[in-house]
Parts: sequence; structure tokens; C-alpha cells
Amino acid sequence: MARIRNQRGASLVMVAGLILVIVIIGVVVVQLVTLFGGGQQAQRATDSGNLSMVRSALVNVSVPLPGSGDQLQFNGVSDKILGSAQGVINLRNINRVMGEALLVNMNAYAINQAGIDAGANTHAGQINTAANNLSTALAGALSTSPQMQAYFSTTSNLQPTTQFGANNLTPAGRPTFSYLNRQTASNVYIAPQQLPDYSFVTNQSAIYNSKVANWLTSVAADPSHKYLKGYTDGFTPASNYGDVHLVPLEPGLKPHLVSQAEFNQFSSPGRGSNSFNWPTPVPNTLSIAATGNSTEGYTGGFNAFAIVEPIEKVGFSATIPHGFIRILNGAASPTTGVAAGNSDAFVYVMNNPQVYFTSTTGSALPYFVGVNDPLPYGATSPSDYVAHIVDDVSKGNTPDCSAISVGYTLSGDSIGAGGVSAANCRNIAGIGAGSPINNITLDQAGSGCNSDMSQYNHSDPRSLWARPLIEAAYNIAPAQPTGSNGQSVNVADILNLQMLSARASGDDFHAGTYQSGIATIPTSPRGSLSSPQFRVADSRGVLLGSNNPEGLKPGGTMYNFVKQRMFQIDPNWPNYPPARTMDQVFNDILNSDYVPMGGRGYIYYSASANGGKGGITLKNETSALSDAPWLSNFMSQPVDARSPSNPTEVRQSMVPNDNQVDVSGDWGFPHPYDVEGQVCLMNWYSFTPSSGFNNLLGQIDLGAVTTNCCADGSNNVTSSFTVNYGATSDTINLSTGCSCTGDSSCTYSGPC
Repeated sequence: MARIRNQRGASLVMVAGLILVIVIIGVVVVQLVTLFGGGQQAQRATDSGNLSMVRSALVNVSVPLPGSGDQLQFNGVSDKILGSAQGVINLRNINRVMGEALLVNMNAYAINQAGIDAGANTHAGQINTAANNLSTALAGALSTSPQMQAYFSTTSNLQPTTQFGANNLTPAGRPTFSYLNRQTASNVYIAPQQLPDYSFVTNQSAIYNSKVANWLTSVAADPSHKYLKGYTDGFTPASNYGDVHLVPLEPGLKPHLVSQAEFNQFSSPGRGSNSFNWPTPVPNTLSIAATGNSTEGYTGGFNAFAIVEPIEKVGFSATIPHGFIRILNGAASPTTGVAAGNSDAFVYVMNNPQVYFTSTTGSALPYFVGVNDPLPYGATSPSDYVAHIVDDVSKGNTPDCSAISVGYTLSGDSIGAGGVSAANCRNIAGIGAGSPINNITLDQAGSGCNSDMSQYNHSDPRSLWARPLIEAAYNIAPAQPTGSNGQSVNVADILNLQMLSARASGDDFHAGTYQSGIATIPTSPRGSLSSPQFRVADSRGVLLGSNNPEGLKPGGTMYNFVKQRMFQIDPNWPNYPPARTMDQVFNDILNSDYVPMGGRGYIYYSASANGGKGGITLKNETSALSDAPWLSNFMSQPVDARSPSNPTEVRQSMVPNDNQVDVSGDWGFPHPYDVEGQVCLMNWYSFTPSSGFNNLLGQIDLGAVTTNCCADGSNNVTSSFTVNYGATSDTINLSTGCSCTGDSSCTYSGPC
């Protein structure tokens, strides 16, 4: 019996031990299952955190542009921050920086190939350095920014990890990088029209065909464009230019996880397939590790790897959005005797009725009063004014002669308004016969006023003695085409003033050679001119649309230069609504505003143009700076190519004498000018390309000069005209002896 009990006791011990083992195994299994499930939760949280991080890194980790220096020129491709004049550069737009640098390189290369480099190659190196400094700074920001851990935690903390431990995962250190999808699409595309050698005749670009086409690939989400490849070497126009690198960010793709093996394989630009040589590349694949403590006290490490993608289905064109073309409309061509209101002797004084005085002895006095002068005594006319003077004299009062202008002086007088001496003022007894005099009587040598004034004549070949007296009385010489009083006029206006001066001094008109900027000359007949109007041309300046006689020549060199550069600012400009041909849109842009005489205009992208949708426009300098304040940072940038010695093109035209110059009725005369033949102008245009460094894409210089009456282009002597470029104005030297053989209707042989 004892033996049996011992066996039973042993069995109970074994059963108890087995149960204990089973319990222990169960606990361990439960712990393992919990730990494994918790680890899965933690890994999912790590995956979610890394995906959140790369989504946020696309735009939220950025490098601010400085307020000055070479990097500021990328402000046009940056993302704008509310309240800041400068934008920021991030993963989404870093390729736009590189696209702008690439265009500057191509422009500089074309300038160099043309043999006119004046700093373009140096600027190409500078913009490459500026672009790479930004990419280096962005790569550094992605690595060191504390935001990256915050972007990770924001989403990872939303994932349940309670099976693993009570606390959230903690980001472990800085992000690490990799460079995947090499030689696949970036988010920047380019077209042949954006290359500086594009021909609108052949619709071809040799640079595009031989170089750029090899750098492009297609994108499924946007088949209408060809995209530059990312992480690819060789984006350079020539071996002596720097490489431009882009980041693979294919439009239409979404951020997603990648394997650790793939991440590790491409973690260095120099390793793996399609290696590339970007000294400090911007990554497109990122990883941040995380740690967590389990409930049982274990420390777990987790990792995930995610690639950045831009999400948008369409990327960006390689452009210089703040690119501009500067227009200098010749020199200011001032005139004397016309500005300052009614101060010109012929334009104003002689165009209004005047009176002259007689003395107590009945002789004429060389004193005149204009009817528009502010007359003392409350007088409403010169006759009324003189009557008050005579009345004061008769009563022994002191007469007021302050409104009388003195020309040729008597004893005690002084030239000018109010210059009559007290004694001579008391000698005034009335007004002369034939007063008030007018323009017609002044043009008649035998008129009473001219006969009376003959005793004061010093020299007048036409015996029109009253005219120089009035000019002297107002102390102003006859109108001249040169001087300085702030009015800029076209050569057509100068011709008009020269004819006016000749008439005022009694001489015949002989045209000289005059130069100015270009102004629009209306083709419709004008009305007669009157004081103080003297202009033939439009005072606002010139409209450059090729549908205007003074505009850029349709299909000419200037026309195509400007059109191509506009594709570098906004390649969508031909599609601005309403639907029109490319040339119609181009002309409408050039006709957006007048370029003032002696002033500047700018072709640039305006947010307010194109019906408020944004588009390229042309504005004068004052309007442009108000509309686009960023221009002030770059408007003085010099061109970096040599300006051509000769005009790029000329357009010659005749100013119609019968409806613009020698118009009957001017100044109240039936035929005031007596001009023989025709008056002819040559408008000249010169384009100096620029690389786009500091956003300047080129400069147009304009000028007008009198020349032979030759039909547009008929003389083929463009190369014999030499342009002299000045700091504030340009002039043109005309060759001697060139003749007008191409126009048999030419009856006036002016200077050439």
C-alpha cells in the first residue's frame, strides 16, 4: 500500500510540474504573440510616419531666398510666403531653379557662339553656383530640420501601438537619404521654342535636336510635354559650362514606400546603376528610424523608406518667370520755347491778337500786350487796358504798365514783361492803327503794324518787322529743335518746330539732320495746330506692334528675337484668350502700352495681364514698377552681350506733307510752312541679347533720324549706319553719299 501511495504522489508532482510548464509556455507564447503583434503595430506606425514625412518635405522644408545677391534672381520660381517679398525654395520647386539656370546657360552659349560675349559665360557660371548653393542648402535643411521628426511623429502617433508599449514611438536621429528612379522624369519640361536658336521659319532648334532631346523622357500623366530627366549628368551646352542636375519627381505619381534593399543600393550618387556626379544632390527618398519601449521592457528599433513624388499631374515649364526685355526709346530730344505753358513767341504770342502803343507825339512804341495776359484794372481786353493807362495819365495818377512786354527798349526800359520805365509808361497815349494785330497781318510786310514797327527793325529779310519785336518783348528766341526744357519730341515734331522757327524769323525752311526716339505718327489727317500745340507725333511715344508703321518689322530679326525670348518667360503666351494667331497675340502684347520718348519700357510677366489671369505684357517704366515691384532689383542689370555696331533693322517712311506736316490752317495761316517735297524719317531698331542672368533677357534700343525718302528697306544700307550707344541715350551715324534710288517718287533729298 505504501508503494502505491508513493506512485500516486509522484504522479501528482509530475502533473503539477507539467501544468506549470504548460502555464509558463502559455505565458511566453502570449508574450511573444503580443510582442510580435505590437511590433507589427509599431512598424505600421513607422511606415505611416515616413510617408507623412516625405509628403510634408515636398513643400514644408524650405530655404528662404536672400534679399540680395545672385540667388534673388530665382524669386520668380520660388513659392511665396505671405507678407514676404522673397520666396522659398523647396523640393517641389528646386527643379524650377535648375531649369532657369539651364536656360541662362543655353542663352550664354548662343551668345558665345555668335562671338559677342560680354560677360554671358561668366554669368552662366555664377547662376550655376547660385543654383547649386540653394540645392546644397535644401539638402542640409532636409537633413537637419527638426520639422522632419515632427512630420514623422504627427502621423505615427495616430497609429495604435499599445500592443507593443504604452508610449509612442520616438524618431531616432536625423533622416537618411537615397537617390532612386535615376534618369526618370523630373517635374520640369522644355520645348524647342524655349531654346535661343529656335527658328520660326523652320520651326527647329539645332541645340534642342542635338543636345536637349537626349535629356528628355515621356510622362504617362502628361503625354503632351517632354520632361527633363532627374539624376542625370551632361545637362550642359558645352564642356566648359557647368552641369545642371534635377531631382526625379515624376508628375502623377504618389509618395510610396520602398524596400530597404533598394534604399541601400542607391544611397550614394556614385553607387548603383546610372550613377551621377552631383556634388551635393537633393534627395528624393528619405528614411527616419524610430525606437519604442515594450510593456515588458524591451527596446525595439523600427525603420521605413519612402520616396517623394509631386502628386500633380502636370509639372512646370523651364522658364525665367521674372525675365524681362528692356526697351530704351532713344534720347530725350528737348525743345525750347514751347514748354512752360504759353511762353513761345510765335506759338503763343503771335497766335493771339496783340496791340502796340502810340506815344503822345503819335509815334509807334515797341510795346505789346497779349490778350491772355492777366491784365490790371480788371481789363478784359488790350484796348480796355490801354484806355485805363491813358485815363490814369490824364488824371495825373501813376499808370500800371506791369502787363506790358518790352522788346526793343527805349531809354530807361528793360527787356521783358513789366519793363516799361515810369517815364515811358506816362508817354503812352493810345493804341496804334491796325490794332489789335493778328497772324495774318504779321505775315504781310506792307501792313500798318509792320510799317509802324520798321523804325525798330534790326534785321528781317522778309520785312516782317513786328515779328522780331514780339519775340524780343517776351525775351524768348524763336522755337528751336534743341535745348533743354523737359519736352521729348520725335524728329517729326523737330521738323515741325524747325519750320516754325524759319517762319518766325522770316527764313525759308531747310531741313537738317535730327535724331530722337521713336513716336507713333498718326496716318489719318490731323487738324490744324494752335497754341501751344506743336506736335505731329503722338506725345505718348511708340507702340511696337508690327501692325504699326513704327513697330517691329513683321517676321524680322527683332520680331523673332523678342518672340523667342517671350517663350522663356511664359511658353503659354500664344494661347492667351481669345483665340488668335500667334502673331496677333504677339502684336497685342507689344501694343499693351506706349514706350515713351526718351524713356523706357519693359516686356515682362504681369499677374494682372491677360484679363487678370496673368500673362506677358509691355508697360512703360513707371507703370511697370508699380505693377511689378521686383523689377526694381534688376532693371539696371547691364546686358552681357556686345551690342551690334549697326541697327538690327531699319524702317523708313514718309511723313505725309498734306495731312501731317504742311497742313493748311496751322497757327491761323493758309499755308504756314511752304515746304517743298516730302519729309522722311528712318526708324532704327537694335536688339542686344542677354543671357537671362538677373532676369535680363535682352535690350531693345530705338531711334529715329531724318534721312532720304526711301521706301522701307529699298536702299539696303542698314550696315552703313553705325549706332553709338550712350549711358542715357543712343545716336546713329549716317553714311554720306547714300542715295535714294529705290523710290522714284522721292522729290525731297534730305540728309542721309
